[in-house]
Amino acid sequence: MNLKHYSLLLLVFVLASCANRGIGPQGGPRDSVPPVPVKYEPEMGALEFKGNRIEITFDEYIQLDKLTENLLMSPPQKTPPEVKARGKKLVVLLQDTLRDSTTYTIDFGDAVCDFREKVPLRNYSFYFSTGSTIDTLAYTGYVYDAMNLNPLNGIYVGIHEDKEDSAFVTKQFARVAKTDSAGYFRIGNMKEGLYRLYAVDDISHDYRLTIGESLAWADEEIAGSVERLQVTGYGLQDTVAQDTTLPDTVVQDVALPEGGTLFLFREEQQRLYLQRTLRKEQHRIQILFSSTPDSLPELRFLNDSLDLNYVTKYSEKKDTVTIWLADSISIAQDSLFIEARYRRTDSLYHLEWFTDTLRAIWRAPKLSAKAKQAQDRQNRNRRLDLKSNASAKFEMYDTLYLDCFTPLATVERDSFHLYERIDSITQPVPFKIADYDTLTMRLYILAKLEPEKKYELVVDSGALHDIYGITHVKGTYALQVKTLSDYSTLRVKLNPFVPKARIQVLNKNDQVVRELPAVPEGAYFEYLTPETYYMRLYIDENEDGKWTTGSWAEKRQPEPVYYFPEKIQTKSNWDFEEEWDYQAVEQTKAKPAELVKASSAKK
Repeated sequence: MNLKHYSLLLLVFVLASCANRGIGPQGGPRDSVPPVPVKYEPEMGALEFKGNRIEITFDEYIQLDKLTENLLMSPPQKTPPEVKARGKKLVVLLQDTLRDSTTYTIDFGDAVCDFREKVPLRNYSFYFSTGSTIDTLAYTGYVYDAMNLNPLNGIYVGIHEDKEDSAFVTKQFARVAKTDSAGYFRIGNMKEGLYRLYAVDDISHDYRLTIGESLAWADEEIAGSVERLQVTGYGLQDTVAQDTTLPDTVVQDVALPEGGTLFLFREEQQRLYLQRTLRKEQHRIQILFSSTPDSLPELRFLNDSLDLNYVTKYSEKKDTVTIWLADSISIAQDSLFIEARYRRTDSLYHLEWFTDTLRAIWRAPKLSAKAKQAQDRQNRNRRLDLKSNASAKFEMYDTLYLDCFTPLATVERDSFHLYERIDSITQPVPFKIADYDTLTMRLYILAKLEPEKKYELVVDSGALHDIYGITHVKGTYALQVKTLSDYSTLRVKLNPFVPKARIQVLNKNDQVVRELPAVPEGAYFEYLTPETYYMRLYIDENEDGKWTTGSWAEKRQPEPVYYFPEKIQTKSNWDFEEEWDYQAVEQTKAKPAELVKASSAKK
């Protein structure tokens, strides 16, 4: 082979190697080791600290990830420390004056990561004292959502030496911690003594309870305990065994503290205010409130020169007011002014009457002459739209109804007919239309509908007229009731029996499907669609038939909630029975894992 051929072959080999990058060294395994602190200035656990600068040097270059979410200093300061990553150094600049004879802890959480792979140094913290000793006691526990027992992330848990209830509202926590994704918290470097324990979602970032925030508290006073600690180059970390792979490990073989459990809840009080005024259609105005008012608003049109004709409808929760303009003069007005006197909350959540002027503006869409003609023709020929829940798989527990999309002015009951269809023959079925308020938009048809049978609801033309005088064409709505074999039943018997318990059947999304009070012979859930279910109960202590949240003013904890520890797989045409001792499994450990969702309580 001559030199020319050899060079050409070498070039082909090199190009092939470059193209196939899956062959050859790939840079080694991914780094999974977090950065390790190798030097502290001042030392970890320093005494008589008077400075405002802390430097921690690591064995590799570092970066900070989600520092704002992770950083927490205890006792809390009004201005959080400034933290920066500079090469291999973590630099902390304290912004506030430090108290005398106090142990401080700076929790970095998982914010410190290696620069290359972003591997976090988990639960990392640094501590020092401005006095001659380090406080070494700690208290740990968990925070759960009181209503569904999900662990809550990012909740502030704090203690007060002051035993008065007012301390939770008027003072910053003496020491503070934040929960992780498992709801776990650890308050470290505590002095000996008894404390009150609180939790808050702290939307206001002031380390105390502010009106409107979710909260929890322990009924009994707590005390810190000496815990089993691992002191290494990693700093201060919880452990249960010595890890010999870490440098300079020292383990104090003492007892872990007993954990506490807090159930966070949001009080019933909600901010009430007028959100907005909408006029998406020329004949319809909507006024939206943030929550259900205790009194209906007072509304008055200010277009005095017009004799406006309109009707008012309220949503089921009374948080939305719909004004249907009922004459052509009012509908034609591009701008309508409404004087609204309504209830709203002030900064302390006290309800007050407030008067405001609302402007309902209609902005007509730009249409070509041809499109406008088509729209006018459609309006002239408009018919009343009706919709029913009738279907080929009508549920046994459903009630047949008919919906209209504008308020009804007249209902001719004699023009409604219900038939049972047997092959091609129809037989009348007795029924009645449920009583309704004036200007209804839904009519309920009450009848005894039997399994497997086919029915037809017939509504003659002209049976209904809305407030605009529009009527409808004749409508026939067919339905077939599902068979009993399409369902399963579930009987749940509590052992021991609890008279005030209410049992809920849940779907896979932790949503309530059915609810019944507990009875000695067992709560009987009929007509369940065959699928996977779960169960929960709560103790209805005030016997109002619903789960009741807590109250800080009344010092009342939320009603306790318990989960059945297993899923229930129902089948068609099967009867199931479960006996449930709701205290057999620890309250916070009984919830099936597939339902548990770590979340934040912040809204």
